[in-house]
Amino acid sequence: MNHKEAPLYEALCMYEGNCHQSLHVPGHKDGNTFDGEAMLHFHSILKVDATEINGLDDLHHPTGVIARAQELAADAFGAEHTFFLIGGSTAGNLAAALTLCNPGDVILVQRNAHKSVFNGLMLAGAQPVYVLPDIEPDTQVAAGINPEHLQIALCKYPQAKAAWITNPNYYGMGQNVAELANICHQAGIPLIVDEAHGAHFGQADVVPSSSLQVGADLVIQSTHKMLTAMTMASMLHVQGTLIPREKLAGVLAMVQSSSPSYPLMASLDVSRRHLVIQGRTQLSYTVEKLERYRIDVAKELQHLSIWEQANDKTACVHNRDPLKWVLKSKHSSITGYQLLEYLQDKGCVAEMADVRNVVLVFSIDVRDEDIERMVSIIRKIDEEIGEHRLAGDRAQADDTWDITGMLSGVQSFIEPAIPLREAFYKKSEEVTLQEAIGRYSAEMIIPYPPGIPLLTPGEIITSAHIEAIRRIKRAGGYFQGASDEKLEKMFVLVNL
Repeated sequence: MNHKEAPLYEALCMYEGNCHQSLHVPGHKDGNTFDGEAMLHFHSILKVDATEINGLDDLHHPTGVIARAQELAADAFGAEHTFFLIGGSTAGNLAAALTLCNPGDVILVQRNAHKSVFNGLMLAGAQPVYVLPDIEPDTQVAAGINPEHLQIALCKYPQAKAAWITNPNYYGMGQNVAELANICHQAGIPLIVDEAHGAHFGQADVVPSSSLQVGADLVIQSTHKMLTAMTMASMLHVQGTLIPREKLAGVLAMVQSSSPSYPLMASLDVSRRHLVIQGRTQLSYTVEKLERYRIDVAKELQHLSIWEQANDKTACVHNRDPLKWVLKSKHSSITGYQLLEYLQDKGCVAEMADVRNVVLVFSIDVRDEDIERMVSIIRKIDEEIGEHRLAGDRAQADDTWDITGMLSGVQSFIEPAIPLREAFYKKSEEVTLQEAIGRYSAEMIIPYPPGIPLLTPGEIITSAHIEAIRRIKRAGGYFQGASDEKLEKMFVLVNL
């Protein structure tokens, strides 16, 4: 295929260049009726903020330039068919659930999944069985699932319609997707992969293989996260015979806007072109460069450390993403949340933090001066910690027990006491955190980022959950999903 072309982007350029009068939506009329001051920033994008007019195709029934752009994307990412998403990977996760699950169907789900996976299962009325992840020993972070645990869960629940994993996780930890896919296929079910943070996987020898390359059936990628598309612009890839593509296309039309953003879709087209033409070479060079810098700065740090790109494989960590650096205090002198603030105060805005760690995310092409500036800031913070110029809360930083403990356990899998959808519609009442112990959660309590629910509707609330909430709050963590902003109370199911 000719990857130098970008059919949707080129069609938008033609639309902009034509002398026309806009008598169609949107109402800003190519920016002519937009706020005057804001036009300075939005001018160029408004000129191509079009709609489904002749020549621009229709996302929900593509036969022209969008269809061609999706064909090129499928070729670039190794899929049999690719769907453009303008609602992020969230839209893809919702669509996957609604396509593959009927009410009451059992789905095997990695417990440390994104909230959109649980929301999709709730909408579909599916019954999730949570496969618990292993904890990576060196970092104490919830990683991937042990293939043996998936096999055990399938033996217990042979009626399962699919398995759903996350690869990689927010920290860049990848799992053995090939073995997990093989287990699923032996059972005759598809493997769904939320690969939101792995759109660059498989695009060079220096990064892990993509989930499609090793056998996954349906893969959702946030092209905007690790590649170069605009925010929310994502892709859903399918291969094989286990995914009903016509039904999937219909569901995507349900969960996505009927007025999709053409700039977002065109950014997917251009991102694919850039990746194939020059991005793969840039990616290889960037990974090699980042590792050199990481090794050099790691030797100098006295109080901070950067996770190593370990080559050894474990049951739960098969590989790591070299475009992510995870920074932490060596001696638990400061929390990850405090370190995040120190970095931001010095002009380095990181992706996320937890109680212990801060995640720094790079792209496929990074300028030397940007890496050098970041390394200089890390060195400076390390120096100031040593000179006690940066105050930390050692008690909180030592408190390494957080959400990780809730996402793993002695068992390899658990079934929620009450199905997600049933719990969502049951009557609830608000109680204090202490009073919630032993009750069934009516809410999704989500430390964010990374967006992995600590509690989902229908799960029994334990004292360990409540202690985790309190400790994450004390350390400076932020929650989504809770009705009480201060999270001093929460909703539980009534009469249960």
